[in-house]
Amino acid sequence: MQSFWKNLKSYQVPLTLRGGVKVSFITVPFEAQGTEYYRAPNLQAIHLDTAPTIAKSFQTTIADMGSPQTWPLDYTMSLKGTQMNRGHLAYFVVGTPKKQGSTIKNVTMWVAAKTFALETVAFSYQNGSSLNLDFSHHGASPYHLPTHVTVNAKFPSYSGSAQIIYGTYQINVPIPDSAFKKD
Repeated sequence: MQSFWKNLKSYQVPLTLRGGVKVSFITVPFEAQGTEYYRAPNLQAIHLDTAPTIAKSFQTTIADMGSPQTWPLDYTMSLKGTQMNRGHLAYFVVGTPKKQGSTIKNVTMWVAAKTFALETVAFSYQNGSSLNLDFSHHGASPYHLPTHVTVNAKFPSYSGSAQIIYGTYQINVPIPDSAFKKD
């Protein structure tokens, strides 16, 4: 899968993150605009505008999860075979963190066999938490970058769901180093 991305040097894309975070019995809706940046081989960042304080944990989780382009660098991937996913054949891949002490137990991915587009990702955490992503693609580029992602998270202190809606990608454009600096 990594060789499929070799001609993708960088991208920048505007996005909207819209959803709700449930803490105790209260669900707080939120919406944030932002930009996602990627530069090969392993730099990825999401910069979001201010979200409500209660949504910060969810926002941080989304921003820190990385991207399909960086996951092969963060996880040891193992092809487990093929399975039907969303009505067609997909590669079933399981990744384990390369970094010792990771809070992530494993990440499971379903990749379309025909297009190599990432369709579904499930993060399992050491503490029993989960983060699930369902990707939609419209083949706007040869890389089948997502146009929409549905996110569902369940953590000890909160749960939430969100939609990430991507705008128009700018592919193989210069991305300044400052885009990848943590605030």
